[in-house]
Amino acid sequence: MLEDYSTIRDRLLEIPERIAPAIEDGKSRHALNRIGQKVAGNEFCLVVAGQFKRGKTTFINSLLGEDLLPVAIIPLTSIITEISYGDSLSIEVFFNDGAVRKIPPTELEEYVTEKHNPRNVKDVRIVEVRHPSAYLKNGVRIIDTPGVASVHSHNTELTYSYLPNADAAIFLVSVDPPITEAEFHFLNDLKEFAARLFFVQNKIDMVGPDDRRESLEFTRSVIEDQIGLEDVTIFPLSAKRALEGKLANDRNRVEESGLPDFERMLERFLMEEKGQVLLDSAAHKIRNVIAQESFSAKLMQKTIDEPLANLESKIGRFEKAEKSIAQERRDSHHLVRAETADLVAGMLIPDLETLKTEKTAALVRGVDDHYGSLGPVGNRELAREMNQLVHERIHDTFDRFLTEEESRLRGRLEELLGRLVDRTNRTISDIIALSSSIFEIEVAPFVIDDSLVKAAGFDFKIDEDVKVSLEYITESATYLLPRPLAHRLILRGARARMKKQVDQHCGRMRHDFVERIEASVESFRAQLDETVDATLDGIRGALLSGRRRQEESERGALADSAHLENKLRIMEEALRELDSMEMNRILSPEA
Repeated sequence: MLEDYSTIRDRLLEIPERIAPAIEDGKSRHALNRIGQKVAGNEFCLVVAGQFKRGKTTFINSLLGEDLLPVAIIPLTSIITEISYGDSLSIEVFFNDGAVRKIPPTELEEYVTEKHNPRNVKDVRIVEVRHPSAYLKNGVRIIDTPGVASVHSHNTELTYSYLPNADAAIFLVSVDPPITEAEFHFLNDLKEFAARLFFVQNKIDMVGPDDRRESLEFTRSVIEDQIGLEDVTIFPLSAKRALEGKLANDRNRVEESGLPDFERMLERFLMEEKGQVLLDSAAHKIRNVIAQESFSAKLMQKTIDEPLANLESKIGRFEKAEKSIAQERRDSHHLVRAETADLVAGMLIPDLETLKTEKTAALVRGVDDHYGSLGPVGNRELAREMNQLVHERIHDTFDRFLTEEESRLRGRLEELLGRLVDRTNRTISDIIALSSSIFEIEVAPFVIDDSLVKAAGFDFKIDEDVKVSLEYITESATYLLPRPLAHRLILRGARARMKKQVDQHCGRMRHDFVERIEASVESFRAQLDETVDATLDGIRGALLSGRRRQEESERGALADSAHLENKLRIMEEALRELDSMEMNRILSPEA
């Protein structure tokens, strides 16, 4: 029998309230509170995600029909922006220290863009926008996320950290270029979090009809083959033309943009399916909490019920296995350091040497060619011209190399960290097998999500203050020399500085890349070690707690055992309640 949305929602809301008193873990209690708040408030997070420069922010503006969120040629968005319903437009900036600041729309870019808030130096936690859009009614929140796979890896990390909040996601790709390897890696991770995915291919106005169809079919085939999704629907559109049409109240331009087809689908989904997706998502999260708490209770229960002599023997087995695991981890750490050194020696250093060899001569020739293209110029003017030329050519060369090398290194770094995840997962599997053997209980397999690999990374930026100066020519009597002699000196100085700048930048880039690669690997390794340590600590704590209880008093052990029995009973009843809801057969509140 079909149940209406409100009935299912009320039943679902009772479960966190029922199991919360039996949960001591602070993280689990916080997770339950958050789930309850989302369901009670009918909050539905619709995340707009994708690679950088795919037009996500322009797309959101086109849905809102207002040029609200800032856009630019360079990768821009650096802070999560949540847009929810309000009777009128208002914007609040929430900082990590708890401060809140209300700002006008003209100041929004000061907080959410990489240009004005690089690496989040202003310590913004999130920006919340209230907007009177019909899309945002009934608890819908549209989320603008930073683009992934740009040179700003902290933006990728921020987007990944937000994905667990997603109930559904709109994934944007571009018509030119079509979907890339980095995008389908990210999409693979996104589908694990979002209960529903929608696909948009933006910027269709950049190519002709034939190229548009070819790009669309290629993207669809990649998503279906590589991501494992079936019957994928992709909506081709131009968010830029749609926004222009809405701002100009030009219905024809809006229709030609392709956006109305997507809007009609989104409206149907929000009217007919949103409720089901929201409750499915909440039920899944509650099941995870129940599974974690049930395992913890069963583990503690076994240590209390175990005869003390047997428990001492099992503690000995566990401690012996711990030593073996510790040695495996030390071996893994040595291997990671060796692989990191190989990455530097086998890719970074050869690439920098190739850059230096190939570019130095070309850049020096460029000095001569540029001089030859100039008409008659004075000494002082030539000095300024050469100064500007060296500065621009050096920055252009190393900016281009940086983009390409960062992409190559990131791919290899992901492979390296992926192997580290595999080794760590094997270690955790050994721990799980050990606990199963010791306590004779079923343990749910625990695997570290390899999406963490995609969030790991590094940044590098050529200092804007690094400038070549030939002004010494104009600060001495040299400019008074005859033009032919002065020009030879200026050119000689420009060539020498071009060579010197290439050498200096290669050296500094090598140092910074090595430092950041090593720091990224070490930070990632530390995160994995914390996970392993937490797993070990949980088992060790259960063992020692059980022994302490048995040594203190039999009455205390019996009381604990009764408490754990009650906790497991509550968790099992909650699971049965979830099973009985038949979440896929409810009626949406808007249906």
